[in-house]
Amino acid sequence: EIPAADSAGNPIKGGAGGFMPFGVSGVMAGAAKCFYGFVGFDCVATTGEEAKNPKRDIPVSIIVSLVIIFLAYFGGATIITLMWPYYLQDADAPLPYVFGEVGLSLVKWIVSLGAVFALCTNMLGCLFPIPRILYAMGNDKLLFHSLAKINAKTHTPLLAILLGGGFSG
Repeated sequence: EIPAADSAGNPIKGGAGGFMPFGVSGVMAGAAKCFYGFVGFDCVATTGEEAKNPKRDIPVSIIVSLVIIFLAYFGGATIITLMWPYYLQDADAPLPYVFGEVGLSLVKWIVSLGAVFALCTNMLGCLFPIPRILYAMGNDKLLFHSLAKINAKTHTPLLAILLGGGFSG
């Protein structure tokens, strides 16, 4: 059952505000947070040289990725809002909070641990294109041309990989 007061005993004006309860500033803040879910699709274009049929594969993979991300965000937001009203959710960590409030503490911890692992995966996604970008810039002579040299044994731009790995820590 949904409480009629917050933890301090203050009455809650549940659902007040209509379609945009937080106004335009709330919409803009939400859009800014959702923006990061749609970052990283440039990795598909950066690694396009490795595709067997890049004219077909790159657009298809970008569109499929966008659809999957949209469905995950939209589905997650819809489910979590149907489980627990938006005005009672924790703004910093709504998923773990709601699962804890409805008595699914195991799911709460799984989601929290998944968020930590997602941060690590996100870092890998950010570092993945660095050697390819260094290689392309070396090949275009925007940086040192030695970054574009392909190693005979590994068939990779070894110097670009080592430099990218060295700067990323």
